[in-house]
Amino acid sequence: MLVKEFMTPVVITVSEDQSMLEARELMRSKGFVSIPVVDDIKRVRGIITIDDIGRASPSDASTLSRYEANYLLGRLKVSDIMSRTVITVNADDTIEYVAYKLYKHKVNALPVVDENNKLCGIISQNDLFRAFVEIMSMDRSCTRITFDASDKVGVVAEVSNMFKENNVNIISIVSKQNQDGSAEITIRADLTEHGMGIIEQIREAGYTVTDIMTFEGIDD
Repeated sequence: MLVKEFMTPVVITVSEDQSMLEARELMRSKGFVSIPVVDDIKRVRGIITIDDIGRASPSDASTLSRYEANYLLGRLKVSDIMSRTVITVNADDTIEYVAYKLYKHKVNALPVVDENNKLCGIISQNDLFRAFVEIMSMDRSCTRITFDASDKVGVVAEVSNMFKENNVNIISIVSKQNQDGSAEITIRADLTEHGMGIIEQIREAGYTVTDIMTFEGIDD
């Protein structure tokens, strides 16, 4: 799955010459924690965050009146406080790459740019949550089976063939390597018409089934 499948293509932005007060009010009205800064042809020049604004704003201990504080904020430009080093991704990057970037840099969203550094979208943590929900098909009723797959090659092919022979379609399959060197595989499939017989086949093939859960499709 790629960024372009989940990003928001219409992005609210600010320019470098807008006041910090304008940027702050825009963030408050939209509930944003950051906004990309672009030039007149949509090239990304920086990013301004709620933390940038907080650092530039008078503290609560200031003797300035609210009017005086807003006057000073109005004189500051976005270019005065924005971060000029911007972490970006491309539309053809994978969502797991984006997840790594968001996690590593502790940010909530990343601008999506083209080869000319022009803004073409934004992708956020919520977009990744949506991708994960779609990958796991959370809107479908299914049985979730987790089993140990340590130190064995060809596990996915072998177990997948069991589902094929039973005419059961696999909804999703995830493999996880644990820190202790062990590994486990989780399969989600609709076993409504086949009962739990396929689980016994997995056990008979020598795999340790560690967890079985049945889910109803989630609508909201």
